[in-house]
Amino acid sequence: MNQKKQFRKQHIDKKIKYFGRIYILLVLFMFGIVIHDSFVHNLPFFYILYTLVGSVIGHFIGLTQRVILSEDQKTLSLKVKPIGMAITILLLLFRYFAGNLILEEFNVIWATDALYLFFIGIYFSKVKSMFKQVDEHVYAYFFDKSE
Repeated sequence: MNQKKQFRKQHIDKKIKYFGRIYILLVLFMFGIVIHDSFVHNLPFFYILYTLVGSVIGHFIGLTQRVILSEDQKTLSLKVKPIGMAITILLLLFRYFAGNLILEEFNVIWATDALYLFFIGIYFSKVKSMFKQVDEHVYAYFFDKSE
């Protein structure tokens, strides 16, 4: 195991690991459903735009959460701003209550697949920004230790 992975394993807070795994599992689950529907129902290729829109929104949501170095200087933890929690709640409401109705109003035939692609983009961007911040702390730690 290289040093970066070993450092991550030993010094990253369980909350970051937990959320990272949940996001990855959600992305894989939704991606599997979309792939199945694309073969069975001939899902149009332009639906990939929902993923791109989701990744742009996910980038902004990723800015509301910070990976911080704890006071003991040995553990990285996740801090989410209140606006990030509000956006997450709004996205959940959109997903479970309003998403299908809105997309069906715009004549999107496979509204569930469009929502899954949208949230794949969001979760992918959130995980990417979270681990980018972790990497910055890892490299800063190794840089300080090498001096």
